[in-house]
Amino acid sequence: MALDTQTLHGLDGVLEKLKSLPPEIVSKRGGPVKSALRKGAVVIQKEWVANLKAIIAEPNEGVPHDGSGLLVKNVVVTRDSRPRRSGANERYVVRVRNKRYPKASPGQKQAATTAQVARLLEGGAEHIKPRHWAARGFMSSRQRALDTVVRELNAGIARIIKKMERNAPPRL
Repeated sequence: MALDTQTLHGLDGVLEKLKSLPPEIVSKRGGPVKSALRKGAVVIQKEWVANLKAIIAEPNEGVPHDGSGLLVKNVVVTRDSRPRRSGANERYVVRVRNKRYPKASPGQKQAATTAQVARLLEGGAEHIKPRHWAARGFMSSRQRALDTVVRELNAGIARIIKKMERNAPPRL
C-alpha cells in the first residue's frame, strides 16, 4: 500500500503562540502540549481499534482469530519517556502492547503475542494477504488527530493566558 504523503495543515499560528509564552508552560510535566498530544494520539488509537475490530469480525482463512479481544485491548497510547531521541520535547506513541495469548495453536511451540498477530495482520505472510490496519488507520485519521491537537492546544494556551492575566500585578 503506497502511503499518501499529503501535507498536514493547522499548526501555523499555534507555534507562534507557543514561542511567545513563558518556558514554564511546556515544563517537565508537559503543560497544555502534553494533554493536546495525548488527545490527538487517542484519535488515531480509536481508528486502529475500529480497523482491528472490523478485520476480526470478518471470516479470515489463515489469519489468527482473536476471539478473546486481547489484541484490541492492547492498542494503547503511551508517553515517550525520552522524546528528545526523535527531536521532540513531548511525544506520544500509539502502539500494540506485547502480551502473550493464553495458549498456543496446534503446531506451535509457544503461544503467539499480540505484537506478532498485529504484524501479521498489517504486513501479511505467504498465504495471508496484508490488511494494513495500522497504516490505513493512521492515514485516515491523521488530519483529525492534528485538528484535535491544534484545538486542544489553543484552548490550553488560552486558559494559561487568562490565568496569567488574573495573577498579573495591576497596572498603574
